[in-house]
Amino acid sequence: MTFLVPSCERVTSLLTAYEEGALGPLDWLGLKLHLALCPPCQTFLASFERTPALLRRAWGEDTHALCERALAGALAALREGRVPRGPQHHPEPEAWSALESGGDPLHTLLLRVHLGHCEPCRETRGGDLAISLAERPLEALRPHLPPDTQWRWIRHGLGGAKVAILQEDSTGASLSLACLPGGRTTPFHNHRGVERALVLCGAMQDGPAHLRAGDWIEHHPGHLHGPTADPGGECWALIALERPVQFLGWRAVVEWFASRSPGPAPR
Repeated sequence: MTFLVPSCERVTSLLTAYEEGALGPLDWLGLKLHLALCPPCQTFLASFERTPALLRRAWGEDTHALCERALAGALAALREGRVPRGPQHHPEPEAWSALESGGDPLHTLLLRVHLGHCEPCRETRGGDLAISLAERPLEALRPHLPPDTQWRWIRHGLGGAKVAILQEDSTGASLSLACLPGGRTTPFHNHRGVERALVLCGAMQDGPAHLRAGDWIEHHPGHLHGPTADPGGECWALIALERPVQFLGWRAVVEWFASRSPGPAPR
């Protein structure tokens, strides 16, 4: 009966219909079987069910009034020529401490590349350390990366994506280049440490965030996601991980067996 059990990615796509009581009998049964076997999806469902109440508590007022004010503010900004420049997603204020002496070098590299893209951040933080990637971001970034002879490419089991691990230490912290073909989605995965990522070129949808070149995003342990590249072109990102990600579904089984095999775990 295992053919009835959907993948983690499929389960997340069914949750809205499940909450509305709109699932067919086979989908309902498959989702129930999967949830009985998958603690990460149980956690995701619990968060999903809590979201409406949390949003109502956070807003504390009529949502229509909030939407009207947001729309009025956006239209006023356009009329006055206050169109945002550069990236729309920026590092948190505390993240900039990595640029100080003794800061995490992987974190520092991402900040410097963001500064190269982002005029407002250069005005605030200064541009002396900025790395400008100009029209050919991958070639412009190459002098700041380890030699490509040291890169370790992973191309299998990633839903069409490819990842080059540029640098990795004994704790599992790593710096990687990731490429996602247009319209493709990365396999759904969980973070066991902080992920900081910067889009180098192209664009992708990561949950509610639409990310373009120069945009910064940070995910904390326990975050589950699977970004999708915009159609029409590749999306490249520079990613710093505190620990390796944990794939869900059948990929988790492969990782479990690989971690218990002798010698280096296959990638």
